[in-house]
Amino acid sequence: MTEKIDINVGIASLEDAQGIFDALKQNLIEIRNVDEISEKQRKELEYEGFLRKEVDIGYYKKLIEDPFIDIYIAKDNNGKIVGFASIHRKKYNIIKVRDVVGNLSFENERTKDLLLNEKTEFAYLDQVSILPEYKRKGVGTAIFQEALLKLNPPVVAFIVEKPLFNKASIYWHEYNGFEFSAISDGEYKGKAFKFQIFVHWNNQYRNT
Repeated sequence: MTEKIDINVGIASLEDAQGIFDALKQNLIEIRNVDEISEKQRKELEYEGFLRKEVDIGYYKKLIEDPFIDIYIAKDNNGKIVGFASIHRKKYNIIKVRDVVGNLSFENERTKDLLLNEKTEFAYLDQVSILPEYKRKGVGTAIFQEALLKLNPPVVAFIVEKPLFNKASIYWHEYNGFEFSAISDGEYKGKAFKFQIFVHWNNQYRNT
């Protein structure tokens, strides 16, 4: 990781929706176009990272207004949004998190209980997006560490392996204390998918 920069991290308000959407678009790839990606582009995306969710700005306005969802934003000293992370805070089972989930295989029973037991609470890290010129400068880590201060339950994240492997996301999650915990396969917009599921056990389970 290169030299860190000065940023301010906080919770987004509605006036931040456009900046969040702009940060998303910098890293967005439409899954329907995966087959058209050249091998060189594929390698670049694998190691630079990408986001696959195709949404509009209204989606983020709804997230900001949802009392069970926090969007953390990082701004530079000029007030420009340089990155964000969205975290869902409520009780989930795995089907509610991703409607594309198919077969699941787990590393251990603790993970199985976390993901499938409806009585078990966890937070869900949906997206992390940093403007390209600010990547590898500690922005994503600063955002996530700020979010962890307000979270007790474990945090779950899905990382796509097929049809395009998001290796950069794997490295970021491991760097920030997530553990590989399960594999899921399914289908999204006619494409066969495989997800790696990572868990940051956080305060609630750290010593169990």
